[in-house]
Amino acid sequence: MKRLIAGLVLGIALQPLLACATRAPSTHEFILDNGLKLIVHQDNRASLVHTHLWYRSGSNQEEPGKSGLAHAVEHMQFNGSSKLCPGESDQILQHLGGSENATTEHDATLYFQTTPPHALAVSFEMLADQMSTSHLTQAQWMGEREVIKSERSEVVDNNPVQRARELLHRLAHPASPQGSPIIGWLHDLERLHIDDLKRWYQQWYAPNNAILVVAGDVQAEQVKALADRYFGPIPRRALPVRTVARELAAPGERSITQYIAHQPAMLYMAFNVPSQNTQTAPHIAPALELLSEMLAGGDSSLLKSQLWRSEGLVTAITTHYNAISRGDELFNISAMPDMEKAKSLEAVKERIIGIIDTLKKNPPALEDLERARTRIIARRVFDRDELFNQASRMGELEVAGLSWQDEQARLDVFKSITPQDIQHTAQTFLSRDRLTTSYALPEEVPHD
Repeated sequence: MKRLIAGLVLGIALQPLLACATRAPSTHEFILDNGLKLIVHQDNRASLVHTHLWYRSGSNQEEPGKSGLAHAVEHMQFNGSSKLCPGESDQILQHLGGSENATTEHDATLYFQTTPPHALAVSFEMLADQMSTSHLTQAQWMGEREVIKSERSEVVDNNPVQRARELLHRLAHPASPQGSPIIGWLHDLERLHIDDLKRWYQQWYAPNNAILVVAGDVQAEQVKALADRYFGPIPRRALPVRTVARELAAPGERSITQYIAHQPAMLYMAFNVPSQNTQTAPHIAPALELLSEMLAGGDSSLLKSQLWRSEGLVTAITTHYNAISRGDELFNISAMPDMEKAKSLEAVKERIIGIIDTLKKNPPALEDLERARTRIIARRVFDRDELFNQASRMGELEVAGLSWQDEQARLDVFKSITPQDIQHTAQTFLSRDRLTTSYALPEEVPHD
């Protein structure tokens, strides 16, 4: 195996990337000859660089019976390549004052590194080598599979909240692969063979299926030169068809009751809704974001002010909706009832639906909408203070089929949402025929 250290020293010496002077942040986009998209966000306020390498493939591209495959290949990327021994990339980055990690999503796999500016060449050399020459062997897979099974046991099987949500998500997606767990079902993990991993790697790990986002103390043209040097020689490949995960518009009301050890009584509700990429009109996704915020975004929100503060039926209640997604999404409501006051999970569910129905009958007050809008915009502004968040946002938009360059247009639509838009969105999407409910209850232990 080739050693990388000498090349690292040479790369650092030949590629100084420290900016000559602080300048206003700017973003640049390039397409390499082999199809790799490079986005450089130049921000010289801090002497560091975040490098995010996105592949447009995740669990939604897996075949039935192969759940967990994308995540398995992600794990195996750290087990060596033509220039790296197993685990060596992490050691090299730590020696240089950097770090690395990776994550798999429904429609993407992300490898991200943080380094000093002068070490960006090192980062590129390692990521390019992993893209083109990763070592995937049966012996390594046998060991890594046990690591993943242990991760699943800790994160899902022994986590009551995640166990309850896992089956809810499966039931909420009757027509799309989005319901399969990213980490994989245990029986599928047991059946995955190294040939499955090799086939996935050869299909999806190509420069024309990748987006490279670099944010930090760099100069765009120098980053482009480094990308040409390290990623440019990797040939493009023919890619499989990548479909969008679409769900039935109104699958019918569904429910599941689960009895889970060490699980406090919890209510989970999920409505099938579009994302920003699958919406049929530009106001739908931003209206859903605002609706989520108005229902449970602050202490004065509808659900919190009534169910928690006034009636005491719940001790906690949250909503969640992710607009930035390639396929259809879920509008989630989670509640922890006070069972002495609420009596049953069904009673809490009906009370939540009753409050939502008030928005269907009458549009919200404009001042309530403006408060929700202000909170969301403030969070986005604060998020942009972190370079890591900026790099993540640009990559998330791109893999979702959107563009970082359209952010202002999306913000303009967001600012234009009216109370009537909120009312119409609630009427259209928060309906029973789009609803899946999970009643999670503590497992009854038999008495002697």
